[in-house]
Amino acid sequence: MENQEQYIKSGQQPKKKSAFRRIILPILIGVVILVIIIAKLGSNKAKMDANASITEKKMTVFPVTVAEPKMETVSQDFELNGNFIPDHQLSFVSETSGRVRTLLIENGDYVSEGKVIATLDNEQIRIDLALAKTTLEKAKSDLEKYERMVASGAVNKQQVEEMRMNMNTADAKVKTLQHSLKLTTIVSPISGVVSNVAIEKGSYLAPGTAIADIVDIKSLKMSVKLLDVQAIRVKAGQSVNIVPDLYPNTTIPGKVASVSPQADGSKKFNTEIRFNNPSKTPLKSGMSGKVKFVFGGTKEALTIPLKCLAGSIKDPKVFVVRDGKAKLTKIEIGAVDDNQIEIVSGLTPGMKVVKTGQLNIDNGSKVKIIK
Repeated sequence: MENQEQYIKSGQQPKKKSAFRRIILPILIGVVILVIIIAKLGSNKAKMDANASITEKKMTVFPVTVAEPKMETVSQDFELNGNFIPDHQLSFVSETSGRVRTLLIENGDYVSEGKVIATLDNEQIRIDLALAKTTLEKAKSDLEKYERMVASGAVNKQQVEEMRMNMNTADAKVKTLQHSLKLTTIVSPISGVVSNVAIEKGSYLAPGTAIADIVDIKSLKMSVKLLDVQAIRVKAGQSVNIVPDLYPNTTIPGKVASVSPQADGSKKFNTEIRFNNPSKTPLKSGMSGKVKFVFGGTKEALTIPLKCLAGSIKDPKVFVVRDGKAKLTKIEIGAVDDNQIEIVSGLTPGMKVVKTGQLNIDNGSKVKIIK
């Protein structure tokens, strides 16, 4: 027994723990360190590759052609793009409650203002109205009787006023029920084309339930944004020409409805154009086109070729070559046609503006001007 205890005290268990500490633990630590090193090397390689790509792009010299801004005689007319939207559009809802008894419209139908488009069950309202009318007639009769009796002293004036109040209350109830009955016949508030019908026969309507949209496309409007140099020249009531993209050879007369007195966040002025939808070339809401503002006459203006534009018309930018590098420069533009852009600010005559090769360069890229 004593030997066994000594064996346990001096046996293999402590040796197993010692072996784990001496052999396995260092291996595990080494594996973890190796994984960390590999991950770090991979991350560093990705950064080095990205930096190398940027450096390579900066070191590469890209060939470009340039144009210089120059003063030219340009037309004072200008045009802007926009989408057509209905001049009148209404999403209308139920003003009363009831179950739909008849539905007389479908999507795409044309309805005139005042046309009945649906009716609601109104049987209970009719019953209540008939009863209210009977009550009103009795109240009128009672009032007339009391007015005759007051002269003989059979009733006093207070009783007459009570009868008058009863008659007024009955009359108000009749008018309320007549109005409720009228609301059960739903009519179109405007003329136009029906869309988004949201009810069906048998459905129950509560006040505020959406019924349908009515879109009047007999007249349309466009919303465009003017630069400040354009906004000071455009006035409400001014005639304009609209050219639909669908019918590029068609010109539709229109008028400026309004010019916002205040610029929006992009420092442009919201302007609304209205025009009649032509019957021979009918347009739909959502189609696009151009509006031409015609002033007549010409002016001297700084211009560059349209090809120089690196950004969009909404966010115009160009690359200017300075000391062998391309600098991305924000500009403000005026009139734009198929070939050139009027420069309001951002460029001066003599600058070298990249005309071709913009797709290959970034801000700061080295460039070489070629003929």
